[in-house]
Amino acid sequence: MKKTIVSGLVITVIGAVVLAFGIGMHDQRAVIFDGLTPHVISKAKTTRTQTYAKAERIKADVSDMNVVVKSGKTFSVKYAGEKINQPTIQKKNGTVIINSKSHKRGFSFNGFSFSSTGFYHGVANDKLTITVPENVNLKHLALRVSDGKVIQEPAAKMKIEKYDLRVNDASQVSLSNLEIERADFRLNDTDTAFNGVTINNGQLHLSDNDLAVNDSALTKTLIQTADSDITMNSVALDGGSLSTQDGDVHFNAITITNGYSITAKDGDVEALNTKADGYSTSVSDGDNRLFNQSNDNGGTLTQNDAAPNRLQVTASDGDVTIR
Repeated sequence: MKKTIVSGLVITVIGAVVLAFGIGMHDQRAVIFDGLTPHVISKAKTTRTQTYAKAERIKADVSDMNVVVKSGKTFSVKYAGEKINQPTIQKKNGTVIINSKSHKRGFSFNGFSFSSTGFYHGVANDKLTITVPENVNLKHLALRVSDGKVIQEPAAKMKIEKYDLRVNDASQVSLSNLEIERADFRLNDTDTAFNGVTINNGQLHLSDNDLAVNDSALTKTLIQTADSDITMNSVALDGGSLSTQDGDVHFNAITITNGYSITAKDGDVEALNTKADGYSTSVSDGDNRLFNQSNDNGGTLTQNDAAPNRLQVTASDGDVTIR
């Protein structure tokens, strides 16, 4: 009972402080708390550009801002947005390091009304632009982004030896015109699109987000998804595999070399106009169709399944169609 009373008093005091700030401010402001100490957040805007003569490695860990990576004439990092969210930008041992400030719990209010914003941020209106010269091959690009878009659509083909991408709760990831030697992508709650992307070796881990791959080439690439739909059009697959926990798979105009496997736990698999030397489909609970063969009760269907370069599909609960 005493703990309840104390908690109630603490909440009342915090509410009174917030209300006092609200009365003193006639426009919308935000208050964050460091412990129980309130701080008023300014909505002031700022723009900062840092240029470098040369850099081959980039490491960015930012939140609440959109990140754009593009090609250009000079190497630069530009931030435009709220001053409170401005990241630090420095170069150390040949690596450009970009870090945004940590965010604290906050409230946004106008007059006598207020609402909790969870973690205070600029609703991804802030923008970080990284420009890489067209003749530079990046040895390592590491991006960690929360609550913001990631757009990497260089005008010229951008080559990256190692690309580590960690994105959480972003509205969009769009990558195009890239050649990546080694990729390690871990994306959560973020719809993702590849256009004209080449990955020579890599792994993609996706959770609660859809993936669309167009006009691309994936070699020795492992894809693991949970609650995600996968769509591929005009893609060359050289080895590798796709494993889904809950989601549909749609392939169209796919060319396979050195074999490819799809494992679907709960979802349909459809492969149209897919070229391989052999095929094998196995369904536990669902319809199974392989060209002119079909089985409404699942089972296994094969066509030249002894060929090393074959498409192998295994589905637990869902329909499989290859034609």
